[in-house]
Amino acid sequence: MRNAAKSDAMSVMNIASRAERLVYRVAGLPVALSALLLGTSVTDAPLQTAFAWRYWHPDGAGEWSELIGGLIVWPLALPVASLWFTLRNGRIVRRRNGKSMTAQFVDQFRLYFTAGVLPPWYYIFSLHDEPERAKSYLQRFETKPCLFLLLKRKRGSPLNDKNRFAEYCAERQIRCVQNVLYLNGGDSVATLPDHDLFVKRSRGRGGRGAERWDRVGPDTFEGPNCERLGGDALLQRLVGRSRHSPLIVQRRLEPHFAIADLTTGALPTARVVTCLDERGNPEVVAAMFRSSIGSNKTVDNMHAGGMGALVDVGTGTLSKASNLGADARIGWFSIHPDTGAQIESRALPLWDEAKELALAAHRHFDDRVVIGWDIAILADGPIIVEGNGNPDLDILQRFMRIGFRRHRLGELMGHHLKNRLPAAA
Repeated sequence: MRNAAKSDAMSVMNIASRAERLVYRVAGLPVALSALLLGTSVTDAPLQTAFAWRYWHPDGAGEWSELIGGLIVWPLALPVASLWFTLRNGRIVRRRNGKSMTAQFVDQFRLYFTAGVLPPWYYIFSLHDEPERAKSYLQRFETKPCLFLLLKRKRGSPLNDKNRFAEYCAERQIRCVQNVLYLNGGDSVATLPDHDLFVKRSRGRGGRGAERWDRVGPDTFEGPNCERLGGDALLQRLVGRSRHSPLIVQRRLEPHFAIADLTTGALPTARVVTCLDERGNPEVVAAMFRSSIGSNKTVDNMHAGGMGALVDVGTGTLSKASNLGADARIGWFSIHPDTGAQIESRALPLWDEAKELALAAHRHFDDRVVIGWDIAILADGPIIVEGNGNPDLDILQRFMRIGFRRHRLGELMGHHLKNRLPAAA
């Protein structure tokens, strides 16, 4: 039964992963074609050349099927997606900036063929305001299946396994949230600590599957939908869940009092992106602050409905905030919509310490060129929640007026890619 449950879960994940990669193939087609026809070189355009080389060199039958699938489905997928997102967001954008829904629809086609921008990212990057910025963005279809793969070794330091990551950090005295339990479907002889708990998948992403269980009495926990369970019953529940996907259990942390009013309950974190410079030393190149809004009290992840704001790397001050952006209803705001706390121009506490923690950690993961660190700022200092070797750069770029392609990060990635590409590229 346990093996069958895990097999079903893996099948669902594989289908979702293949669908995602098919979207990447559709999005990357015009960019890869442009590089092929123009004959770009790794010296002059390392990012575009690296992406095009990887796009036209599928590895195995699975990638060949994704490439062929992308070539087949894009003529139908593009107009359907454009129509859907225009109907969803077009009227709101028209009220805000006067751009007609027809103009938005046409824009999406033009920016797809010139920059590989798919309809969701037209709204995520607010390209209805300044479409000329489109070519500056380093997009998800370039980084996730291509550039990050070229920039890392086949076997490296453990960033994808949250359980091993915590152990690795502890061994190197890197301040990181430690796991109190690792559950992998087997009967557990351990007991839950009598403390607020946070539960998440060992290999999950996007905040999916995370749960918050608050201690509301001796050996009594309250979780989603105000359900209350005793410690033994909760542990049994979690063991059952872990038969589908391994889980880790941590003590739930509280944010620094200076930013406690910027959340509706979830632990807010700063995503700090570090990149190895030309000499192989880590450098903080970008950062954003993430927190929860609305009824979300569990995770700050923007894919789970959270909000974000750009962090000035030098000063730690915040920009205006927004959601992921594919749904334009929320828009941009300077005040937290639920707590009323000031966001824009607010300075994060202990910001220099948070940056130093990210740099110190990257020195122990120097087989990775780019890492996105999720750092929580607590009353006693910053602490690493997770490290991401394949970070979502597109979300961070939503809050920037110019994309990573024309940024220090793009410059450094290009430098490293020149030494990673095959001679034929």
